[in-house]
Amino acid sequence: MAVYTKINDSQLSDFLKDYDIGKLKSFEGIAQGVSNTNYHIFTDKGRYILTLFEERRVDKDSLPFFFAFSNYLAKNGITTPKTLVDKYGNSIKSLAGKPAAILSFLQGRDIPKVQISAEHCGSLGAGLAAMHNASKGFSMVRDNSMGLEQWQILAEKIGNRAEEFEQGLSANIKQEIEFLLSNWPQKGSKGSKALPVGAIHADMFPDNVFFQNGKMSAVIDFYFSCTDFYAYDLAIVINAWCFDVDNNFSNHRYESLIEAYSTIYPMTSAEWHSLTVLCRGAALRILLSRLEEYLEHDPANLMTPHDPGEYIKKLHFHQNGKLPNARP
Repeated sequence: MAVYTKINDSQLSDFLKDYDIGKLKSFEGIAQGVSNTNYHIFTDKGRYILTLFEERRVDKDSLPFFFAFSNYLAKNGITTPKTLVDKYGNSIKSLAGKPAAILSFLQGRDIPKVQISAEHCGSLGAGLAAMHNASKGFSMVRDNSMGLEQWQILAEKIGNRAEEFEQGLSANIKQEIEFLLSNWPQKGSKGSKALPVGAIHADMFPDNVFFQNGKMSAVIDFYFSCTDFYAYDLAIVINAWCFDVDNNFSNHRYESLIEAYSTIYPMTSAEWHSLTVLCRGAALRILLSRLEEYLEHDPANLMTPHDPGEYIKKLHFHQNGKLPNARP
């Protein structure tokens, strides 16, 4: 979440006339995140979220998949934002020249990084497993727009400019791309090498997960969701949740996450054995995104770019093979 597109009271008031959510009282930008423009909206009937989808990261043709997946999970026991429909039956409209939608406001709060505990990770692991089990009945398919092919494109785009952040980083990225091209699991593999595939969130960072009373209560921001390996979704979560504020691996958090996840979603041998490679790919994916943001950052935006160094350290951890031994 971020604020790239500015709107005013008049624009928003006109936009809301087609919805039955009351008259606008106030609104404010949400500065977290990196992909879309988001606002809190306060009306005389309640509180809502307005999202304007930015072309830089989100293809408007993918919005039906994102909304359908979120709604499907909501019908199967996972609390997710509801996309509001206007009086003409539209869930996707236009505001300030951008595709836009109004979402329900969910109770709960995200957990600041300094407060994340093993108990939070256990609840998250159970919630992620429940999502994966539920998604098996979801029939829509969307390719991962931030998959291995896109990593290659980003790496070529960044090129030697990676040296502006850290010396030797461009060579490390090139070597990692070559490793992943040779070792990344193949969709459609048969037998013991097959990794289960389905609809995944692909972006379950701490600011996209809400908690109440120490328990995971909701998941938001489905705008990277796609069809990919369930174990890749788990790898993204491991990288985002199982390292402390100094980016050191927390075995406590990892064990709590893995125990809760694998109890509800029994992992295959192939998933266990692929986990380190998937964690390396997940770390590189975020590193490349953050490098691009760092190198292209416009100080006029409210968004502060995330630190690429965090994922350099995490990538090195996995390159050194330090993830605890996979289960059989």
